Amino acid sequence: MTKTVLMTGATGMVGGQVLDLLLDHPEVGKVVSIGRRGAGVTHPKLREIVHADFLDLSPLEAKLAGIDVCFHCLGVYQGQVSKDAFFEITCDYQKALTDTLAKASPEATFVLFGAQGADPSEKSPALFARAKGRAETLLHAAGFPKTYIFRPGYIQPTGPRRPSGLAYTVLLPVATALFKVFPGIGVSDRQLALAMVRTGLEAEAPAGTFANPEIRRIAASVS
Repeated sequence: MTKTVLMTGATGMVGGQVLDLLLDHPEVGKVVSIGRRGAGVTHPKLREIVHADFLDLSPLEAKLAGIDVCFHCLGVYQGQVSKDAFFEITCDYQKALTDTLAKASPEATFVLFGAQGADPSEKSPALFARAKGRAETLLHAAGFPKTYIFRPGYIQPTGPRRPSGLAYTVLLPVATALFKVFPGIGVSDRQLALAMVRTGLEAEAPAGTFANPEIRRIAASVS
C-alpha cells in the first residue's frame, strides 16, 4: 500500500529536494504540499494547497486526513526577518501545523528539518538555537507516535534552488571551498533530503535526532 505524504517548504532549497524524491518514490502514492505559492511542479502525485495564513491551518483539517508522514521543511534564515518573525515562522507556524495534523491524522509520522545547535532549554545566547530548540519541544508535545528531527550544520546547495540574499551570494564560494576541505561541517541539500525521506518513510524507530554524521550515513545507504 502506498503512503500519503504531507510536506511544507516545497519551494525551498531542501524542501525542493524532498519533494523531488517523494514524487519519484514508489512507496508514495500522493504528496500534499501546503504553501503560500505553488512549487512550480506538475506531477500526477502532487496535490498543492495554497494557503495564506500559516498561523491558522484549521480550515485545512479535512484535507489533512489520512496523512501517513509529514515532512516539515518550512523555514527562514535568521538574518532575513526580525526576531519576532523568526520565532513566529520557526515555532508558531509549526505549532499551527501540528495542532491541525494531530486532529486530522493523529497516527502520522512527523519529520522536522531542524538545525545544528538547537537548544531545547532555550538558554543559548544564539536566537536561532533558542527558536529551533523551542520548535523541537513543541514537536515532542504534539503527541505523534513517531518523530524524527534532523539537525544539519552547513548545507551545501546542489540543485537550482538557493537561499536568497546578498550575504549568502557573497559567502557561498567561501563556504563551498571550506566544505570541500572539511566536509564534516555539514551536508549537501541532497544528502539531507535523502536521509529525511528514507527515515520518514521507513519509520523504524519511535524517535530519532540526526546530526551531520548520521545524515551522511543514511544518505549513503540510499544513494
